[in-house]
Amino acid sequence: EMRSQGIISGNPIVWPKVDQPKAWFYPILDTDGKSIRELWIYRVQGKQLQHIDQVAVRPMKESFITVPLVGTASQVASVDSNAAPASVRLMPGSSATAPWLLLEGQRRYGNTVMRYGQILSYQADSHRVHRLLNWSSSAGKPPHWQRSEGGDQQLIIDQTVGLRPSFLLYRLVKSDPPKLQEVSLYSSVYESDTANPVYEQALKLAQGAVWSHSLAMMQSAKKALGQDWSSQAEDQLMLIRLHAARTKSQTEQNWSSQQQHILAYLIDGQWDQALGALENKPAIYDSTLKRLDRDFDALWRGITTHLQVHPKDATTHIWGALMVTARRSPEAGEDWLKQKTRSKNTLKRWQALNQPNRNAVESGGEVVNGNPVAHVSTVAAPTTTSQGSYAGMVGQVRAIGTPGDGWLRSQTPSTLIPGQTWYHIEVQLLQDSSGWRSPTSINAASFWAESLSLRRQVQLFHNQRPVANMTIHGVKAYGTGMALLAVGPQVEAATLAANADGLQWLTTLSWQPPPMLPAVTSNLPDADSPSSEALNSEALNSGALNSGALDSDNPDENAIELSMAAAEPDTSIAATIGHQLGLTLEQTRQVYPHLRHATLDLLGDSTPEQLFSVHHELSPELALTPGKTMIFSTAGELLYSDVNQPQSLLALTAKSTEQPAKLLIEQAGRYTLIGL
Repeated sequence: EMRSQGIISGNPIVWPKVDQPKAWFYPILDTDGKSIRELWIYRVQGKQLQHIDQVAVRPMKESFITVPLVGTASQVASVDSNAAPASVRLMPGSSATAPWLLLEGQRRYGNTVMRYGQILSYQADSHRVHRLLNWSSSAGKPPHWQRSEGGDQQLIIDQTVGLRPSFLLYRLVKSDPPKLQEVSLYSSVYESDTANPVYEQALKLAQGAVWSHSLAMMQSAKKALGQDWSSQAEDQLMLIRLHAARTKSQTEQNWSSQQQHILAYLIDGQWDQALGALENKPAIYDSTLKRLDRDFDALWRGITTHLQVHPKDATTHIWGALMVTARRSPEAGEDWLKQKTRSKNTLKRWQALNQPNRNAVESGGEVVNGNPVAHVSTVAAPTTTSQGSYAGMVGQVRAIGTPGDGWLRSQTPSTLIPGQTWYHIEVQLLQDSSGWRSPTSINAASFWAESLSLRRQVQLFHNQRPVANMTIHGVKAYGTGMALLAVGPQVEAATLAANADGLQWLTTLSWQPPPMLPAVTSNLPDADSPSSEALNSEALNSGALNSGALDSDNPDENAIELSMAAAEPDTSIAATIGHQLGLTLEQTRQVYPHLRHATLDLLGDSTPEQLFSVHHELSPELALTPGKTMIFSTAGELLYSDVNQPQSLLALTAKSTEQPAKLLIEQAGRYTLIGL
């Protein structure tokens, strides 16, 4: 049959075993002979094979495959191509009645090898194959099964990058066909009137990736709730335990450097041990600050989350001040600490730890990223007339008392008038003819000669709005970074500088109410109906529905409704929004018309992408964070979301024929560009 159609087959899979086969699965290869495009299923009838089904294997979006790398040093700038699986095998744990098929492929991104694929289920009674889940692993490990304490099957996917663990956990829902429901740590499994406060605090700590503390509190909550402890809460406990076991084991390893051991302590939330290690070896202070700056986003999230649960923890306060020092300056770190605590002992401990940098500042030096900078005499910059090649910039701003030395300065007099102040702008992104990039290895004089037009357009921003023009008086290059010296009016809490036209800010978009949903929405089951759970687990599963990996081939009512949702992009979008926000179907119906909506062609393919933002006027009872944004393709695929993420989308770059638009993201006062 295959030869007659010119079809190439890979090695077939037999189930359950070769000497007693019940079914054969033949991977059908693409013309390249490497990637799988279909899976043909045959059942054994006596001495013959009967062709009973075939399933198209759709390629996966690389933007989905690389999701585990987002927010890490291995993050991929922008990928929009497809990747097909190259192999198929039976998953370990497949039984004599329910085999699981694992489709898999591999792609390298820098130093990281990503494994990705799909999980299929074969139902022997109906002789049908069902697609259940798309998966990707940055740890290079395929998904595997385990049993819960109650005996239920659970699927684990390892998405760890570096020292920071990340696991996905799914519970198996026994139905026909079976379903996988993701275990979430962003929603309580109890009603507000029955929830235990320790349980709620444990969830909050887990959301901040403070795993060991979260595990201890969740175990305490389990004892306190007793008979009210639910299987869903047990699943959350299992997911927290997976992370805590990894972070705990890392603190017990023998590290080659003390900085790595301190980082392992911090990731595990062992603030006292980490601070003690730093105090016992003050020579590593500067190198530790560099490491804090490199891992700032995730560490800051853990510290601030821990302080929300334990607001008087002195050691965590000191680490927060050290983080601010690493990112800004010792003065800023001390100011932050004084705002958080009045404890004299905590302040003395901080000052003793930070004394080397304080001496550098008091002697007239400057601290950049927590490190004293050796200055040379200020040099006058040459007069320039060319508009230059730089078109845009984004920088972190802080007010300073005096400029200090080491600047390549303009020849324009810079006497301040009342109401003005000096600003230090740490340039984080630059735009030239090649696009946006970090300011690495740029010569100060060369930048000055090529930036006249840019320097005339720099503005000071507050809450994403330009509030004042700035005058650039100097530039300084150091290591892999660059800073600008500017004069502008005194603006409290201003932290961002950018040029006037280089970015399209979200606050300036033409926001409108979202489009009306198709009539199918009114047919969705109520949140309390028996069929709502099935629809909620599948239709709201953005990783499966939006990637096109899920077919509705079960003729029951739920599957028909799921197929309708998948066929209507707007309905699919609404379902995904509800899943992202942790809302029930009824809450999604209520919230959706009150979201903010905008359309823009961000990918340069002449089809508009859709942006949805949480409006600040939504009911506070829903506990939704205003300004959180989601971006969808025309087909309803989720391209970006900062819901439940410690980051915010601020602006968009202009797309060009060479590259799609990029997203300007703010996270704990740091700005970066990512691709869709």
